[in-house]
Amino acid sequence: MEFVVGDMAITTVGTDGDDRAIEFLVRPEGTLEEGHFAIFREHGQGWEGARLTIDPAAASVPVAAIEWAVEFAREYL
Repeated sequence: MEFVVGDMAITTVGTDGDDRAIEFLVRPEGTLEEGHFAIFREHGQGWEGARLTIDPAAASVPVAAIEWAVEFAREYL
């Protein structure tokens, strides 16, 4: 799914099958580079145990994209 948030396009690119992780691509308007990150939580853990990983090879990730993704993940995971 792709969402437009402010001046960014945020795309969900996959889940782990157990609905415990969501990967995201974010592309700010006017750039070709995409940031890649994921939000995941361990089975049986609440949001206190949730984690964020950012692909070190990806472009930078705007904080606003992470804030949006956290709210999305809370609804989905």
